[in-house]
Amino acid sequence: MAGKKFLLLFFLLNICVVTISSREVRIAFTNTGNIQRSEVSEMNLDSLRKMMQLKPSESFIIRNLYGQQVTYQITYDGKVLLFVSVRPHTTSRFTAQQGIPAPMTYSVHGNLYPIRKDDIAWENDKGAYRVYGPALARTGEKSYGIDIWVKNTPSFILNSRYLMDAAGNVQEDSLRKKGLGLKADSVDRATSFHLDHGNGMDVYAVGPTLGCGTPALLSEDGKIIYPYCYQTYKILDNGPLRFTVLLNFPPNVDGVVEHRIISLDKGTHFNRITVWYDHLQRPLSFVSGVVLHTQKRLLQKNENIAVDKEDVCYADPTQDPEQCGASIYVAVLFPYGVDRTFISNDGKHALGIIKDYAGKRYSYLFGSAWSDYDIKTFPEWQLAVKEKLQDLRNPLTAITTPVLKKY
Repeated sequence: MAGKKFLLLFFLLNICVVTISSREVRIAFTNTGNIQRSEVSEMNLDSLRKMMQLKPSESFIIRNLYGQQVTYQITYDGKVLLFVSVRPHTTSRFTAQQGIPAPMTYSVHGNLYPIRKDDIAWENDKGAYRVYGPALARTGEKSYGIDIWVKNTPSFILNSRYLMDAAGNVQEDSLRKKGLGLKADSVDRATSFHLDHGNGMDVYAVGPTLGCGTPALLSEDGKIIYPYCYQTYKILDNGPLRFTVLLNFPPNVDGVVEHRIISLDKGTHFNRITVWYDHLQRPLSFVSGVVLHTQKRLLQKNENIAVDKEDVCYADPTQDPEQCGASIYVAVLFPYGVDRTFISNDGKHALGIIKDYAGKRYSYLFGSAWSDYDIKTFPEWQLAVKEKLQDLRNPLTAITTPVLKKY
């Protein structure tokens, strides 16, 4: 009997007790597909905190396998964002633990620009976009759609472009009042954001159209009910990996109120938009798409437009096709389905349509690229659109596990 007790004591003294660390969690993202994935991925914040046993006031850090801290973001709707690169059929791993993170590197941002009639503009490392606000509406200018500012740098360009353009306008107006037209023209060429000063420009024509990806309802006789400028806004996320803005629009003539949530992540050409309507008295058709600047009689022969089941793509010749030799590639993606895609009878838009739409939340994507940056040709752009749709069908999912330590 004494011998058995001795053996039991010896066993208990020599085994390793496995316990769960309360401060470290492994995070794994597996790419089961055949193409490289490099994108912002999401995790549930509450689940991650619970696994780390963190108090609400405690912060955490995330490291890659080199031991470096990596940038992450906590969103307004309770997600943790991480930019992940994963080769085909492999897994990328990270660890999270309690700690104070180092300063993050910002790849997206947006802002209200009252200096330019209440524009709200946002950008990432691929492109920039803007919507028009109440100050513009008060002027009576008819600019309905979402605008694109092309860029060829990952650096932020919005602030510098707005400030340079505004300062140039003041100087230009002063010179013209003095009768110095040639000098005024020179200032305009040096400061206007409609011209390329080395990092891109605003050369996308919007005006009274849907621009790139604007949502709209159709009247019962099939005409687009163009939304006007937003009325109120709230920036929900502002980097470092995702920008998100809520836009509320004034009631239209039938009292219908539109709401949009638009978000843009690091490293993508595509915005995600969720739209819904209040006070819609009866179902109407819903559309979104892109404006076409190619003459209708040439559309059927034009190789720079593609209207497919889940997307519409177009190589826009810019608002200055004779002066500007580059193309702006635009697209709207419908991963959650539309009844059909088509070119409107007047040839002004390529659209996706949902019939008998009752105003509930609907999400889709819109985006752009510039031929003077990373997408050189229209076939490359079409491939990027198809790959994005494929990625959406096979999202990278985070698998989190607590680290087991022996004591």
